[in-house]
Order: sequence, then structure tokens, then C-alpha cells
Amino acid sequence: MPSLARISGSGRALIGLALGGLALAGCQPVPHPFSDAQLPPDAPILQVADSVGILVEPVTHAPADGAVAEAMASALRDREIPADTRAANRQSYRLAGDAAATTIAAGNAAVDIQWTLRNAKGDAVGQDRQRATLAAADWTGGNAAALAPLGKAEAVRIAAMIQEAPPVEHDPGRQIFIRPTEGAPGDGRTALPRSLGFLLTRAGVKVTPDSQTVDAVVVAPIVELSSKNAAQQHVRITWHIYRPDGTEAGQVSQENDVPAGSLDHTWGDIGMAVATAGADQIMGVVNMIPLKNPIAN
Repeated sequence: MPSLARISGSGRALIGLALGGLALAGCQPVPHPFSDAQLPPDAPILQVADSVGILVEPVTHAPADGAVAEAMASALRDREIPADTRAANRQSYRLAGDAAATTIAAGNAAVDIQWTLRNAKGDAVGQDRQRATLAAADWTGGNAAALAPLGKAEAVRIAAMIQEAPPVEHDPGRQIFIRPTEGAPGDGRTALPRSLGFLLTRAGVKVTPDSQTVDAVVVAPIVELSSKNAAQQHVRITWHIYRPDGTEAGQVSQENDVPAGSLDHTWGDIGMAVATAGADQIMGVVNMIPLKNPIAN
């Protein structure tokens, strides 16, 4: 397979959003298991196949079915679990809710939702029954602020259904801080770091929320968008990797054409797809940085 790589003294790599390829000056080869998931040049990055997350379906029998689903998806994302109400892939879980038992009286709605989480094969992973009371107008009108606590309360239980055994840490001394994304439209500023952090944590890498963590490697994503034509935009995402002393160790860049405006709102599974495609190459650069570099004052 041809490698889309650009080499420089700092170890710069250029890869397509779903095309594996990495060449670093003076470095060992880095595995890229996603190299078989190739997309045509004009394919939206959302189609990357092997990311993992939860598709939250509209809640059956809820007056504002989409609003309830979005409240749940947002709450799951707050718990570092990639979730979306629109996009899914071959490995996504599906979360369905049924509010058939909900009753409304005296201006209040007694909400009774049966939640069912299924894996990609359609097998039930877990179920939970949620009961709550809120203003009837908020329930029927889909008031986002009022529905948010509903999602947060249940997200704890849904998250527990997909928790796995703690991963083995191959390098317990290494810590990574991921900066908010520069230049990203919509919620990409937080979606990309959240998705990469989710993947690295599952792989046994320590991700720290503290930018002042001693000897932490810093990963800084930057998004650049340009108009290709009326229907498409070209997106380039560059992950800058910095040593603890602040010097740059390398870059991993991803680019592709996407439908115009498709990144202007919630990134959802797009962020997970981007992080999945770049995670191995990012860690390839990180792993070449010696531990316990001195911190420049």
C-alpha cells in the first residue's frame, strides 16, 4: 500500500483520514491497523468504519423524542463516552428508550422510561428503568435545560453497562495532556480531545486533565477548513505533539473533503472517527519521547 507520508526533522507525518501511512526520520515503523479501511478521496470522514460509540435512538412515545435522545447523548459525552443521535458505524452500541408508561397530571409529567442498550450484533447488553418527575411543559416541549438532568441521572447507569476491565498500562509513567482543538467549528473544540482521550485511556495510556502535569506530553489538535466548492469543504486536522520541555516532537496530519457545513454543529461520531484514524500514529510519535524530560522554566 502506498504511504502518504511527509518526512521532516521533527518527524512530521501526513495521512488521509482513513489511510494509514507513517514515515518518521530515524524511527521504527509504527503499526496502522486501520489502513485497510480506505475511503475514496471525496468521502466524508464520518464513514470511517471502526470507531466505537453509542447511537441514541429517538425515545419511543416521548412527545419530544429527539430532544430526550439528545439529552442522553450529551450526558454520555460528558462521561467521556462518544455518543450521537444521528451517526453510527458497524461497532456502535444502540440505546433505545420507551416512555410508554409516562403520565401527566397537575402540571407535572411522571416520566417512566425503559432503556435498552444493544451491541452491534443486536444483543441486549443491559436494561434499566428510569423514573423521574418534571414539569409537563418541559417534557412535552423538549426543554433542553430541563431534560439535561434526566440524561445525566441515567447516563451513569448506561455507562456502567459498557465498562470493561481496566486496561493494562504498558507505560505507567507516561502521561498525555490533550489541548482543546484550535480552529474547529461546532463542538469540535472539545469533541476531538474527548474522543482521542477515550481511545488512549482504553489502550492503557494515562490522560491527564491538568496542563501543568510534570513530564506530560502535550497533544494539540488544529483544524483548518477551506471551501472547495459550493457543496464541499476541505478539512485538514493536524495533531501537534510536544515534549514536556515544550519543543515539538512531531505532527500527524489528516485531511479529506466533507460536505459543506457538516462540521458546524455537533461532531458526534465524526470526532471519534478522526481520533480512531490518527491514534496509532499519534502514539507512534509519543512513544519515541523519553520519559522524565526536564521541564523548562
